Amino acid sequence: MKHYRANGKLLISGEYTVLDGSLALALPTQRGQVLHYKEMEQEELHWRSLNVKGEIWFEAQFRAKDFGILSTSDEVKAEALQSILKAASELSTTVTHLQGEVTTALEFPTDWGLGSSSTLICCLAQCFDIDPMPLHFKVSNGSGYDVACGMTDSALTYQLDDGLVAVKPIDWKPSFNASLFFVYLNTKQKSSSEVSKYQDRKLGFDINAIAAEISVLTQTMLNAESLEAFNQAMVEHEELMSSVLGYPTVKQLYFSDYKGAVKSLGAWGGDFVLATGSFEDRAYFIEKGYDVIEEYDALIL
Repeated sequence: MKHYRANGKLLISGEYTVLDGSLALALPTQRGQVLHYKEMEQEELHWRSLNVKGEIWFEAQFRAKDFGILSTSDEVKAEALQSILKAASELSTTVTHLQGEVTTALEFPTDWGLGSSSTLICCLAQCFDIDPMPLHFKVSNGSGYDVACGMTDSALTYQLDDGLVAVKPIDWKPSFNASLFFVYLNTKQKSSSEVSKYQDRKLGFDINAIAAEISVLTQTMLNAESLEAFNQAMVEHEELMSSVLGYPTVKQLYFSDYKGAVKSLGAWGGDFVLATGSFEDRAYFIEKGYDVIEEYDALIL
């Protein structure tokens, strides 16, 4: 049996402007996804996906030779998986098909938004012995930062330049990381549909200038030597993205009386947000019903 693994992800800066060349700061998470492949002499591929509790949340049977769907618990998910399997097979020069059993296991709840899809792409790329980036761009409209996190065991900067991907692993360990924590908004956001909305909205802006401003703010966050400086960059980043997306900031929506800074991460409107404050400040979010709070050192790789 063969075993593969990929890290989860959080996008600290950049958001949708990464698609237009802005510099982004991204962090891989300790929780990710594993894939176990047992090759067997049979004409089918039996696929099982387990959630963080070890329960089956998706199952499918494919023809091994062409990944035709024979049976499934979810037709939409099976078709999405089929497209990834076919794309991986087309890109590989050594592995054309899978036969036997595949079991994937998430290390985080499916609705946390830490990269169910990107970790799967990274695991399958390893399984097919290919670079995960071409596979990602073949099946997704996202920037690819999440795939970079999946295969990188440190903080990284990520940038797209005329279709070229620049991934730079960095040693980013802010002295104030004890004051950084992540709050789950109790809802999952679908990134692909939000990307489409952004592509429409950006037509009313000088998006190259916006992307350049975001890049400067990313550098400011990277170079911040104090929590105050980091907070200021967070606030400016939120306000700029708010103007482009046409959405109120997450602090305006839910946490207007919070004394620290709060910033959306990745797809606005769901998943985790980054908050800053003392340990006692966590109580503010719990009192409002947001009781899934992850400390920086406990979540980030």
